[in-house]
Amino acid sequence: MPSPQTHTYGPKCRLAPVPQPLSAGSYDGIPPVAAQFFYSSVIPIDDPLSPGTIAGVSDARTARGQIRPFSLGDSNALEKAWLSLLSDDDIQAHEQLVRDRKLSSAAEKANAAKLALLAKFVSDESYKREAIDVVVGVSRLHMVSIPALQMKPIYWSPVNDIAVVLRATWFYRDTMLPIPPAVANQLEAGYRELKPHTETWNDELRCAIEVGPLGEEKVSHRLWPEDVETLSDRDKQVVLDIRISTDPFCAASCFRGEAAAEGAVDPNLKAGAASQQHRSYASYHVVYKDASTAFLLKPSLKPSAYYGRRPVAKIMKGMTIGIPVTRGFDRRAWERIHNKKATRDAANQPPSVNGPPEALGRDVCAACQAQKERGQVTDLVLVVHGIGQKFAERVESFHFTHAINAFRREVNLELTSPAVKGVLREDQNGIMVLPINWRHTLSFEDGGPMTEEDKATHVPDGFSLKDIEPGSIPAVRSMISDVMFDIPFYLSHHKGKMINALVTEANRVYRLWCRNNPGFAERGRTHVIGHSLGSAMAIEILSRQPTRVPRLDLSLRVPQPDFFEFDTCNLFLVGSPAGFFLLLERGMLQPRRGRVKPGADPVDINAPEVTGEACRYGCIAVDNIYNVLAKEDPIAYLLNGTIDPVYATSLMTAHVPSSASSIFQYVGNAVKSLVPGTTPTPATMAPPAAPKPPFARLPSQLELEVHDFTREEIAERKAYLLNDNGQIDYYLRFGGGPLEIQYLNMLSAHTCYWTSQDFIRMLCMEVGRKPGRANTIPAMRAQKAAKRVALG
Repeated sequence: MPSPQTHTYGPKCRLAPVPQPLSAGSYDGIPPVAAQFFYSSVIPIDDPLSPGTIAGVSDARTARGQIRPFSLGDSNALEKAWLSLLSDDDIQAHEQLVRDRKLSSAAEKANAAKLALLAKFVSDESYKREAIDVVVGVSRLHMVSIPALQMKPIYWSPVNDIAVVLRATWFYRDTMLPIPPAVANQLEAGYRELKPHTETWNDELRCAIEVGPLGEEKVSHRLWPEDVETLSDRDKQVVLDIRISTDPFCAASCFRGEAAAEGAVDPNLKAGAASQQHRSYASYHVVYKDASTAFLLKPSLKPSAYYGRRPVAKIMKGMTIGIPVTRGFDRRAWERIHNKKATRDAANQPPSVNGPPEALGRDVCAACQAQKERGQVTDLVLVVHGIGQKFAERVESFHFTHAINAFRREVNLELTSPAVKGVLREDQNGIMVLPINWRHTLSFEDGGPMTEEDKATHVPDGFSLKDIEPGSIPAVRSMISDVMFDIPFYLSHHKGKMINALVTEANRVYRLWCRNNPGFAERGRTHVIGHSLGSAMAIEILSRQPTRVPRLDLSLRVPQPDFFEFDTCNLFLVGSPAGFFLLLERGMLQPRRGRVKPGADPVDINAPEVTGEACRYGCIAVDNIYNVLAKEDPIAYLLNGTIDPVYATSLMTAHVPSSASSIFQYVGNAVKSLVPGTTPTPATMAPPAAPKPPFARLPSQLELEVHDFTREEIAERKAYLLNDNGQIDYYLRFGGGPLEIQYLNMLSAHTCYWTSQDFIRMLCMEVGRKPGRANTIPAMRAQKAAKRVALG
């Protein structure tokens, strides 16, 4: 009996070979082809730690990127979806076209039938529903649309990251890279015509070698049909296409897995058209050696009785002539050629035919189940952007999604560090960071934000922004309107639409995540990061959030527009003006009454002097709130004082623990270790010891200040319900050094959070640690400021 980590390769195993459809008619006896799906993208979906996840994605010219194979499990899932689109009616119609193909009139008939098929796809709704979306990638963030052969992100709108997907059947032997679909289909058509897998073909090759160059000419097959040259360009394309089509829709429905096809990024460009317009290896011949190997020969290498060339004899002796190609994908060869880890070979290869029958016959694959459980992320972080995303519609590099893609990679890297692993709870299994792009659904035109539904019913009877905007300095005015006008619109009567846009988008993303990750709604934890204006909007929403969120109902097609459909465990505010908005609304930060928080005192949870009711601005339904701000960030405000000003002044200024010591500290520690009587500076992650104030004898007649211990106690109870550490504000160490210029740092301080290693480590630790006050990290805990008495 195999171990739990051994793949069974049975019917329920993701790595098992995909069953091929039954052949019929002229296809009898032809072995099925081992197809492999590839994608062309700068984002390696199976390596989230690769720098390629952030390099070049903001440049549309490099969006195509390197061609990469899907993992064995994903490729199998795509192949099953591809083969499920087979239609017997379409197959029979296509075979009839092939049998009736003669001259130009036949091509006209084929063309008319094909146009009718495409018209059916466009007009028939039931036909459209055959399209299948397959979730792919180790992080399950992308999906491939079959048969369109396009890969798109699931949770955000594509930003130059639509990838072309290729279904390959023939490959270059020396690199295992896929041969272009049009060439591969010509190879496959010749393969099916000559049947090199049979013993009859082996006999023909032996006879051809015995006869000599003239005999070898007979077994050399022209790659592209010779009769095509006499047809018009339009008829030429039709005749070539009806042999084995490269069009993804026709290839999926009219063939039994033998057709190679490629999608297209541009929806207006017919998929596969680019490969049809350019005929690679136009004058080449092909020699099929056996059931899996062939050689492409240019005219100067093909058999010739006139020149006495005998390449077939050399090929049969094991020599390489021309371009060697192979039918079917060899994953072991790919891994060996491209220097992958050898351990991945064994994990991704199906067993041999001599494998244990009990392994092949098991219905449930324990290894697949274990991989699925390991892939279940336990913490989802939704990141809400602030102002300026309207500007991203014109300047691609400014798009929020690019920053979060890079931020996600840094979080994944940080989770692998020993310092972070040491504080993660036992059941913690990864953090997924997703952007919430709420701004793209709104428009500034016609007097304020408008949804798409508003645009459809709006009658322009007034003026819009462009009617009142002067024509001077247009670039500056356009940037100001795209970046800064979010704030006045939020302060106007349009606030409700902006809030609803954020709630709807967050719930849409959360619903998609729960659908693709069954069980997360019951077992997972959700956190929110709010940046800039997004943090103030998050405070607004969480003040109205129900104390207990109703159970998620995925059967409802429309997300809830009034509140988050998930419970927010931790709220991180970065570069936040939320303190200023609390001042405007005359609100205070308060914990929510009746919210059960791990490790909290049950008396405090329901105490009216400590907690508040829902719908009171600042009374938020979260377990912990953190306010992270760079010292030079001009947008950020403090929040400790919104709990209680006196309590805030009693605390020491807190900093986000540093993830790395500076070069000056390293040098200082090295010097101190050499000097007798000195000790190096302690690690930055350890909390600094509070200096003991000097003892002073007070005069007997000194009148002491009356201290309100009751107020301080209540404020402290509030602070610990709002954050396990007893405080909210944490300064980010940004800039610094002898050459620091605050006014220069100010320009980048508001956007520094996504690249700050200190903030990334803090996020990983606070999200991943075991909840409760008893499990906090010492460096994050509130420290009371020392009180000194000045003697005069």
